[in-house]
Amino acid sequence: MSNSIIEIKRLKQYANKARAIQIYINNKKIDTIKDGETKSFQVDPIQNQVCAKIDWCKTKPLKINTNENTITKLELRSNLSGFKLKFALYYVIFKTSEYLYLKKI
Repeated sequence: MSNSIIEIKRLKQYANKARAIQIYINNKKIDTIKDGETKSFQVDPIQNQVCAKIDWCKTKPLKINTNENTITKLELRSNLSGFKLKFALYYVIFKTSEYLYLKKI
């Protein structure tokens, strides 16, 4: 068993507050994460691909090289914050891969 961990922190935001976001690692649904929640996932020490989805909207896949006995921290949020909330329909129809944002911290 590996000791490599991917930790995902979902920021508290108004957009999608009441909905869970699905977490995928290497194209397999692992779990869901709620607003403001932090979850950790044990992975093999290889290059892992992580993405998050809600309905047909998703993040761009993020490739992460995980080493033995390390914790890789990621931040998950919606791009719909502040004035961008007015453009929710635009993101849902035309920018589905930019609706959510996943980055290494």
